[in-house]
Amino acid sequence: MSALRPAAALFLALCMPLAVLHAEEAPPRPVVSEIVTGSAMTARLFPGVIAATVETTLAFQTAGRIATRPVDLGDSVETGAVLATLDQVTLAEDVAAAEAGRNAARAEAEFAAQSLARAEELHRRGVAPKATLEAAQAKDISARAAVEAAEADLARARDAAHYGTLTAPAAGIVSRILAEPGTVVSAGTPVLRLATEAGREAVIDVPDDVLAVLPEAAPFSIAARYEDALVTEGRLRLVEPVADPSTRAHRLRITLADEGQGFRLGALVSARLELPRATLLTVPLAAIWGPEAQPMVWRLDAERRARPAPVTLGQQIGPRVVITSGLAEGDEVVIRGIHSLTEGQRLGARVDP
Repeated sequence: MSALRPAAALFLALCMPLAVLHAEEAPPRPVVSEIVTGSAMTARLFPGVIAATVETTLAFQTAGRIATRPVDLGDSVETGAVLATLDQVTLAEDVAAAEAGRNAARAEAEFAAQSLARAEELHRRGVAPKATLEAAQAKDISARAAVEAAEADLARARDAAHYGTLTAPAAGIVSRILAEPGTVVSAGTPVLRLATEAGREAVIDVPDDVLAVLPEAAPFSIAARYEDALVTEGRLRLVEPVADPSTRAHRLRITLADEGQGFRLGALVSARLELPRATLLTVPLAAIWGPEAQPMVWRLDAERRARPAPVTLGQQIGPRVVITSGLAEGDEVVIRGIHSLTEGQRLGARVDP
């Protein structure tokens, strides 16, 4: 037995280099990868329209039937101008009815007070039982409560008569009519919309790839399409968070310099994005792995070995995502089979997806 052990050890020693050599000569697995390239943002000029920075929807604070509406679409109005009125005859009748109800309640209260005084005197003399006194006291309390309720109804009717006239809270232009004379409206029903003179802004729609590179307060050049020499600067004020469901475009609101003086509401404009030529680096979402706090991709080095590369993600554009840092143009990243790789693993020739 002792003579066989050295022979077995020698046999294993001779076989091990062959196994290692065989493993090193095994062809590396092919890889489905993608070469990172930058796509230039070509869309830089967008059609838009001039809108008011502040647009207010106005309504009556009481119910009634619209009697008059002395303004029309596009009219300019000053602060305090009458925009619409409710039927004043009906409102006056409501006030008269409320006054009559209050007077009746006061009369009932006076009678109840007199009845209570008589019941107290009779009870003091021992003529009326205590139950009679208690009944008179209850009627007096009820009558006084009825007076308070009637006075509240009267105040409400007078307020309704006062609110029967809709006035402009600020100077502006009537941008939309929502109710016509003769319409019965409740409190809060929109009647018209007023674009105030607080300023003008341009409204445009942009696709996702433009939204991905827009910095805060991005500069724009706004030019009227049908009025010569009417050009002004603008700054991005707001990106509406919800995209249009049909076009998938995002709406941008651009504040105009000098509050947009000279631009008419509803005028068509062209908005040019004043940024250096922007390049987007994107990869498929399928190439991203790792924890949410530090996303990673597999990048191939010069020896075609897989190396984890931390990246910073930007805007998602459909099935792809913008890479703001961590990759450069020309890098090769694995886009399939990413969960079966190990660091330093040698990969074969690139296969297009």
